[in-house]
Amino acid sequence: MAVTLVNTLKVIGSIEDFERVTGDLTDYMRRRPGYVSHQMLRSLRDPNVFVELATWERAEDHRAAVQSDGFRSRVTGLAGVIEKPTPDLYEVIHEAVAA
Repeated sequence: MAVTLVNTLKVIGSIEDFERVTGDLTDYMRRRPGYVSHQMLRSLRDPNVFVELATWERAEDHRAAVQSDGFRSRVTGLAGVIEKPTPDLYEVIHEAVAA
């Protein structure tokens, strides 16, 4: 069953550093087994707040990706750039599209 990572990120450092590191992380993650898609959303009210949405085929695929050496070596680049993130995996309960 597909799962979605929802991760709120508050930038406290350079937005340019944040975009560079998260771009590199996304490029790495998109090549991992089970990766489906990714979006990075930016708050209109507070431009230092971002919400990351990433869909994975299975929760186990996401867990394996974030436990990999490749992820760990890249994510350290966010130290001092963001506050502590709040990631969690979610399952779809209801979905609707325009009529």
